Amino acid sequence: MRRGWGGLALVAMATALSGCVAVYGDNSGIHVARVDPQDVAERATTGAIAGAALGTGLGSVFAINPAIGAVVGVESGAVIGAGIGALTAQPIPDYAPISVPTNAVIPSYYDTAPPGNHVAPLAVQVPPPPPG
Repeated sequence: MRRGWGGLALVAMATALSGCVAVYGDNSGIHVARVDPQDVAERATTGAIAGAALGTGLGSVFAINPAIGAVVGVESGAVIGAGIGALTAQPIPDYAPISVPTNAVIPSYYDTAPPGNHVAPLAVQVPPPPPG
């Protein structure tokens, strides 16, 4: 029984570390979704905590002996929760960078402004106050 849980923990750890390997070339036909290792660790920890809590509750409710059910439930729930948490990590975005254009993005929008870096006179911007 322990050997099986150890194997599942090993698979979960290998899945968590899969984001650290290099991406295969384009000619191999294999696409690996790279993930952030810190995100995987956070999700595995959160999944282990949630799985342990859920496993304890379910194990103590459905077992003949609630104490043994809670112990078995916390072990299996933590391992399964960590594996699910590691498998649900978000992949790193994989897209080409966007080049910044050298010309103005909105053509002829700033063409009417006078040259220089000065502010327009105050009287041009604010209307006079009403009389009285």
